[in-house]
Amino acid sequence: MTNYRAYKATIVSSSVALGPGTAYPNVWGIMRGEGNPSGSIHLAGGGSISLASIDNHQIFPCYPAALNNLTGSVIVLE
Repeated sequence: MTNYRAYKATIVSSSVALGPGTAYPNVWGIMRGEGNPSGSIHLAGGGSISLASIDNHQIFPCYPAALNNLTGSVIVLE
């Protein structure tokens, strides 16, 4: 079992840029929130992951560069 600690958790319900130089500069992971979110996460190293493939309220550690959220909410962890 891994023990994750977040300094800040923010609920986001729109598409946003993530990482240095944005409103969310230190993102290290995301969680699916309420309202059955759909869309994708674009990773800093390239590629993307569908929000549908992540379990609800399960921490998904990654370094995202952008969040393309179409419906529902996503929790951004910093």
